[in-house]
Amino acid sequence: MYKILVVDDDELMRISMTKIISSVDGFQVDYIAKNGREAVEICKNNQVDIIFMDIMMPVMNGIDATREILSINPKANIYIVSSYQSFEMAKSAINSKIKRYFVKPVNPEIIVEILNNHREDKDNKENSIAKRVFDTISEKDFMKVYEMIDELVDEIYEISKDSDLRTVLKEISDKVFISVFHERDYNFEEIKNKFSISDKAVLDKRMLSIWIFKIMDYIFAEISSSKYAILKNVFKYIDNKIGEDISLKDIVKDCNISQGYLSRIFKKELNMTIMNYIHLKKINLAKEYLCMTEKSGAEISFEVGYNEFSYFCKVFKKYEGMTISEYRNV
Repeated sequence: MYKILVVDDDELMRISMTKIISSVDGFQVDYIAKNGREAVEICKNNQVDIIFMDIMMPVMNGIDATREILSINPKANIYIVSSYQSFEMAKSAINSKIKRYFVKPVNPEIIVEILNNHREDKDNKENSIAKRVFDTISEKDFMKVYEMIDELVDEIYEISKDSDLRTVLKEISDKVFISVFHERDYNFEEIKNKFSISDKAVLDKRMLSIWIFKIMDYIFAEISSSKYAILKNVFKYIDNKIGEDISLKDIVKDCNISQGYLSRIFKKELNMTIMNYIHLKKINLAKEYLCMTEKSGAEISFEVGYNEFSYFCKVFKKYEGMTISEYRNV
């Protein structure tokens, strides 16, 4: 649901706008303000997708309120709805920052058109990200996917500046899952529940990157295992032993597979060696410890199966481009 704020000192206008907005699927008026000061306070403390703002109001007028809201969120979607007299004043005062102006009485069809256009624009951006993720996954290059994660996080944050991040994440991940698994017999609800979005992932870019990594890892494991059943046992073994010092010999012995065959099919499906893959898994688990605990680097090194702290530091910097302490303090 997109969250709308209606700001007007006229009760009948507030009721009318609420009725029009609520008639459009996916939109609802979550916040009502009777003056500009109330609107500013709402925007300081809540995520608002779209604001419909009157101009002539007591306490604080719509022009001053708009300036303050734009200083809080420069990408705020603000639409001015006012009488003809104040309309001309508003155009000259804040013309470049406002999405659109309307003179009362408002035509319901225009409001409906604006809401639908807003949804379409956001959907197009989400579709673009989801398609790029799917295309990259289709190249069967796990390292390439890994290297695009931070860029994805920045893009997702960017399109979420005037929307709810949790909703954007859910919609993009759903699109990716459907694109990847639509021809396979999968329970989509079960997959979605497996990757529920934590508050930490919403508040911390590092945790969001880790969350995305887990999704990508799951997708690659599922696709690869559907082609080579033996890989299901391999991925399971790695997951179960990720906190230990895993060797290729351990894997082939436990999974009863030849080393040459395993190396060949793993390279074919992920375009990397199995040991590089294990390093990536361990590093992302280490990143989670760095974000979520106060454990020292040496303690974390042991937790993820590296017996030598210096080697762990070397591997971490190789894949992350920064030291452990630098990552923790980002």
